[in-house]
Amino acid sequence: MCCASASGRPLPRTSMSPRHGLPCGRRPPALIKPEGEFGMKQSWRNWGCSALVALTFAGPASAHAVVAVTDQIELAASAEAQVANDLLVAVLFIEREGQQQAALAQAINETMAWALGEAKSAAEIKVQTLQYTTFPVYAADSQVISGWRARQSLRLEGSDAKAVGELIARLQTRLAIESVDYAVSRVARLAAEESLTSEALARFGRRAQQIASALGRPGYRLVKLKVGGLDAPAMPEMFHPMMARGMAKDAPVQLSAGTQNLAIVVAGTIQLEAAP
Repeated sequence: MCCASASGRPLPRTSMSPRHGLPCGRRPPALIKPEGEFGMKQSWRNWGCSALVALTFAGPASAHAVVAVTDQIELAASAEAQVANDLLVAVLFIEREGQQQAALAQAINETMAWALGEAKSAAEIKVQTLQYTTFPVYAADSQVISGWRARQSLRLEGSDAKAVGELIARLQTRLAIESVDYAVSRVARLAAEESLTSEALARFGRRAQQIASALGRPGYRLVKLKVGGLDAPAMPEMFHPMMARGMAKDAPVQLSAGTQNLAIVVAGTIQLEAAP
């Protein structure tokens, strides 16, 4: 079949390919097919993207399936008691000042050895020497060292207040009192804490059941529980070193044990059972 051009001249005949519907001599563009390992990677990649999109949309629906925890109540209960102080702790010290550190150390060592010998007569009293310290002494209105001051302390601890008091009176002839304090011994504290813990736990259980009954619930379930101790130590009977120096060397120390407040606190969270 011939076609005419705009000038009226016939155009040359062009044969068409019956297979592709294209002019003869021209081949259709080759189709790119995924082959081998590369093609499989492309296919799995496309499938993974589709799965990721599906999971993204499915995520919020799963999150809403979590059941919220309700009907939980926090409460606390405590038990306390006055416990007698049964342990006396005293600290005494010796202090010397001089020009030579070696001479000061010798003088303090001799005095401390004498004090330890005196303490051996009371076997029920625990004795411990504390840190030995040396300080420079400066001349007035000057940074020039004019001498040295050395100091060492001795700690006494015992449950027999009378025996400790008598030992303190003997040691005061050559040492001065730094502090006197009363405390609850470890044995007495543990016994008191054990009793108070049982009492505080019983109060916690009664209060939890009271809350559940008042809200029309048959009972409760314990979710979390914490047990702790609180104590308010009595004010120690303190003696300032300068005050101790002004006292007579053989003046007896007036001692009064007193008591100390110990407390146990129980705090926790309960889950109320569903109403019938």
